[in-house]
Amino acid sequence: MMNYIWVGMLLLGILFAGVTGNFSAFTDGLMESCSNAVQFVIGLAGIMAVWSGIMNIGKKTGLMDLVAKFAQPFIRLLFPKEKNHETIAAILMSFSANLFGAGNSATVFSLQAMTLLDKENKNKERASNAMCMFVAVNMNMVQLIPITVLKIRKDTGSVFSESIIIPGILVGFATMILSILLCKYYERKDIE
Repeated sequence: MMNYIWVGMLLLGILFAGVTGNFSAFTDGLMESCSNAVQFVIGLAGIMAVWSGIMNIGKKTGLMDLVAKFAQPFIRLLFPKEKNHETIAAILMSFSANLFGAGNSATVFSLQAMTLLDKENKNKERASNAMCMFVAVNMNMVQLIPITVLKIRKDTGSVFSESIIIPGILVGFATMILSILLCKYYERKDIE
């Protein structure tokens, strides 16, 4: 569907440039947008590289094991049947990356966690309760420092790019709690 939208936008741009006779503005805008997109991606890639490096250092130094021990009650509440240490570590790394606002870096850990959860899923036709809980919490995780959003706001000229931190934490906390409650409700309904 997105391919059709992009092609449609491009064709409308070409049509509009043809009708107005202003092809130079179209090509200049297209080239400027391409340059801006590359600069934006390179900036985000830097953030992802730093965060992935920090997470790998945390994994190799045992810091993730310490975090896992600290987060054990929370993980046990969300995933009461989960016993696989590797799955729990992947879940924690994904949650940690999201917690510190490096959502793009969390993708690798999220895919790993979901793959491990799927291996444990007995019914391959539908997602397990653990998989649904993981997606719900992961998508609504509180971000203490939304690094990516701060960078985007700063790059686009925001004067007070950090002004979204407190409202973001409040909204993130509320949506995360609501997501957990909804998943627990449906888990209980699934058992009955």
